[in-house]
Amino acid sequence: MSKILTIAALAGAAGLSAIAINDAATFALTGSYSAASDEFGVNPLYLVSGLVHGLAYLAFAGVLHAYGRRVDDGSRLRRIIRLALIVVFLILAAGMLTNTAVSAATGEMLDGDGLYGAVATVSFLLMFVGSIALGFSLLPRSDMRLPAWTLVAILPALLLTILIGVSGSPWAHPAYVEALVCFGIAFIGLPRDGWISARRRWVRFWIPSVGRRRAGLAVWGESPHLGQPALCAVGQLL
Repeated sequence: MSKILTIAALAGAAGLSAIAINDAATFALTGSYSAASDEFGVNPLYLVSGLVHGLAYLAFAGVLHAYGRRVDDGSRLRRIIRLALIVVFLILAAGMLTNTAVSAATGEMLDGDGLYGAVATVSFLLMFVGSIALGFSLLPRSDMRLPAWTLVAILPALLLTILIGVSGSPWAHPAYVEALVCFGIAFIGLPRDGWISARRRWVRFWIPSVGRRRAGLAVWGESPHLGQPALCAVGQLL
């Protein structure tokens, strides 16, 4: 079940990021958002986007729940942050799926200026804050460096997005930050042993003092993806 959740989270991160970044690029290049946004009313792409967002948020909450012990590792602070993020993702998922269902049934969207919009906005902001906090709390963990650094990268990406917005550039968009959140959470589900072993073999290959270069070449020949430890870890899910 945990592997299924991880695969779903990775797929959700890819889908959600593609939709968001496409929206950002479309606005920057044309001055209007993509058909997946609410600017064009209820349409098939809008409904698909809402469904992808809702299911992705559910998968992220599932990963944080399924790998709770691994994330917490005895830390009360990480447990609090993780549980808070689960609540945030569930709220976002419920909002997106409800809006999608209502839009599909009635042809009208939920009021973005009312309670629905306010809750969605606050939850969206808390998602960023909680993800950054979780990333910094995971940095000391050698087995969590990939998700930790991905989540920590949200902070400079957010600051850069704000600077781009202040400069008046149309490329300012939360899509880039959202993509880091999605993949950072999804990476938590990658096999821990697979990530560590791939990284160690990579180090042994490039640093002779750690291991013989000849041995490193042998290992390299067995796995063409050692230069990409994350892909090795993903392979263990399949």
